[in-house]
Amino acid sequence: MIWWAWAVLGIVLIAADIHFTHDFTLFCGGLAALMVAALSEMIAMPLWWHWAIFALLAPGVLLAVRAPLLGRFRPHRGLDADYDYLVGEVATPDTDVGTNGVGRAELRGSIWTAHNGDTRPLAKGQRCRVTRVEGLTLWLKAE
Repeated sequence: MIWWAWAVLGIVLIAADIHFTHDFTLFCGGLAALMVAALSEMIAMPLWWHWAIFALLAPGVLLAVRAPLLGRFRPHRGLDADYDYLVGEVATPDTDVGTNGVGRAELRGSIWTAHNGDTRPLAKGQRCRVTRVEGLTLWLKAE
């Protein structure tokens, strides 16, 4: 491949990471492709060397660059933040759960510990909304 093809590949990978994944994996592959583009422009080498250098650079850049970038742009938000995407989902209690009581509820096919955050009891099988997540405990309110 000629140098500009590696440059285009690098830019496409970086743009895809920025637009879709945001986890810096494709970004590191894009950086490796840009490095191969620079090397192939400076040094004449056979095509298989391009691929060999890319195969060595991509995991090296991934190991060296990804963790610091994630630490810089994704600060640790705490353990509870990992399940914030469940807020607003529908869960159904397995048993009756009294006011401010604790029981079990099914959400997305899994059984979770559930805390009744509502002012009235929750009945078995009643549709409830997840209002917050603390650790692995769902706080539920009746719909």
